[in-house]
Amino acid sequence: MIEQELDQQELDFVRELEKHVNKWVAILNYGSENEAIVASGMTIREARQEAESKGLADVFFFKVPSGERTFVPTASTSGI
Repeated sequence: MIEQELDQQELDFVRELEKHVNKWVAILNYGSENEAIVASGMTIREARQEAESKGLADVFFFKVPSGERTFVPTASTSGI
């Protein structure tokens, strides 16, 4: 198991995600130090429409899983 300590900024982002369990979120500046949740909705369409109504088109969409499941993104490797 890989353990990594979260810094305060990452912890704040995770806490913000917890407010949107089972919803789609639009994330601005995904993967950067300035990433932020800018919209959410029960469907990706709702999240997209809210983001666009704020003038934000270049966002990353992510469905926040419930606490009952764990999602770990990994790099794709051949042969696995």
